[in-house]
Amino acid sequence: MIKVHMGLKGSGKTPKMLEAIDSAVQAEKGNVVCIAEGDRLMHSINRKARMVTTDDFDIKNLDVFTGMLCGIIAQDYDVTHIFIDSIFKSVPSATVADLEGFVDSLEKLERKFNVSFTVMVSAEASEAGEKVKKYMD
Repeated sequence: MIKVHMGLKGSGKTPKMLEAIDSAVQAEKGNVVCIAEGDRLMHSINRKARMVTTDDFDIKNLDVFTGMLCGIIAQDYDVTHIFIDSIFKSVPSATVADLEGFVDSLEKLERKFNVSFTVMVSAEASEAGEKVKKYMD
């Protein structure tokens, strides 16, 4: 499962994600990971979820970010869900147009490793391409 939540800053994406993380930790049998820039969510997420901050990594583009996702999956085959908060904060060079290719990568990882992804995007939903819109709710 892939879900993309798009909206401008202040539209309630992060509280929605925190609720979804809590639900995933309770319902899923595997490990839940939350990726965010900085540690602002450190004390907000369920303690059973693994928090990964992107500050210490030199993430130049979405390809590098996808490589990081692969590394997380490779080191823990029990990961069932990865939540990504504010993708553009973790990957400042990325644009809404770049998300189409990123979703392709997520689809491949989902199929091969049975990992679900939830991505929060700070942008106007009307800017999303067709592939991204397919996963928006």
